[in-house]
Amino acid sequence: MGKQINYWLEFDSFVLAAQRALELGCTIVREDLDEKDCKVTESRDIGIVTDDNRACYFFHLPEAGDISIKKYDCGYRLDRGFNECENSVIEAGFSRIPTDSREIFRARLYLTTGYYDGNNTFIYRPDCIVKVYNSLARYVKKLAPYTELTGSYISMREENYGQRVEYKHKEYISPYCLKLMDEGYSLK
Repeated sequence: MGKQINYWLEFDSFVLAAQRALELGCTIVREDLDEKDCKVTESRDIGIVTDDNRACYFFHLPEAGDISIKKYDCGYRLDRGFNECENSVIEAGFSRIPTDSREIFRARLYLTTGYYDGNNTFIYRPDCIVKVYNSLARYVKKLAPYTELTGSYISMREENYGQRVEYKHKEYISPYCLKLMDEGYSLK
């Protein structure tokens, strides 16, 4: 089990989170996903972060370990499968907000618990990356405060079958995404 925080956060606020990661000693790893030409770029420059929908981001803490890149048919990707790289990166992202469908897609910060090495020994994530993750999670919670929302569903329970039932839930949502919800956008 890893550590994860889900949120709805637009690109501009994500850039602030990425800047905080740089200040905490991370580099930004960008995976450009394309059917024929995937590539991985690592930088200490915030300019690497763009609103391209085909890019995935990771914050790499060099003191936690090295990253590794693997060649696939489509090109190069970060190799996060059962190796040191898994323990040295924090997956990060921003909400995709397509205007045509009026949807706001959830993003997350994610840190793995660890991995099994070749001897089947579990290698826990280093404390230094947990510290960075916790700091970033606190910062994201400031950018996207905990907000109570009311949702509804059609009940399948016998006592109120077929009726619309309201429920309350809390989510981390930026003020910008809340404004979009007031304009008719939905969370996905």
